[in-house]
Amino acid sequence: MARTYKNSDVLTSLLRRISRGEDPKTIKSEASKLVTEVQARDIAEAEQNLINDGFSVRLAQQLASVFLLIGMLDEKSLSLRKELPADHILRMVIAEHDIMRCFIADLEDVTEEIQHLALLTDTQTEFRKFTHIIEHLDSIEEHIQREEDVIFPSLQKHGWTSLCQAARNDHVYIRIGLSDLIKLIANFNQIPFSQFRAQLNSATSFICPLLRDHFFQEETILFPIAVELIKDETVWKRIKQACDEFGYCGIHI
Repeated sequence: MARTYKNSDVLTSLLRRISRGEDPKTIKSEASKLVTEVQARDIAEAEQNLINDGFSVRLAQQLASVFLLIGMLDEKSLSLRKELPADHILRMVIAEHDIMRCFIADLEDVTEEIQHLALLTDTQTEFRKFTHIIEHLDSIEEHIQREEDVIFPSLQKHGWTSLCQAARNDHVYIRIGLSDLIKLIANFNQIPFSQFRAQLNSATSFICPLLRDHFFQEETILFPIAVELIKDETVWKRIKQACDEFGYCGIHI
């Protein structure tokens, strides 16, 4: 006879997957369905199951909190923009994401335009537009440094090392992708146009989805968790003061 799984069993399995760092996008649909079915006792039982398996009480509770946030992902993301004051550092970071999304779309457009060209010179509109976009996207380095040097350490103090590390891993690939595009500009006159066109298409296809997914995960998981954990407004003020020293991409460019 097939075993009937309780909600707490299903939730325990899901929490283990979250702890292993499984992609939140993969988990979201299951979490969204399960969050409407579980009761408080199911969550308590799932936490106890993890504790029995050797998880600390704190980690078990944190994983349950992540599940609840992922399950209510869209609502939480929307409310974050509405509820935070305009000068809150996370509102400013999200605003930078929006600026970058515009340049991502522009990069995809100009890449598509270049794919249809037979020839291209460094004085043509399409090439100049491409270099302009990359100059803007490259300013994301300041954005990344603020997250890694100020925002992430504040979260790590509350035990969220694994989520911060996942975001840092994304940053490594973002830097590689942008470096490839910058090198492509530098080498434009040294390589055949057909090679430039193919490499541009490949690099754009890599960096654009990566940036979109990264922004999405920060805004819908990492930042809502930060707001839930850090309730002291003086902490946020100190974080913002530290971030101000880095400057903001989109302001000085």
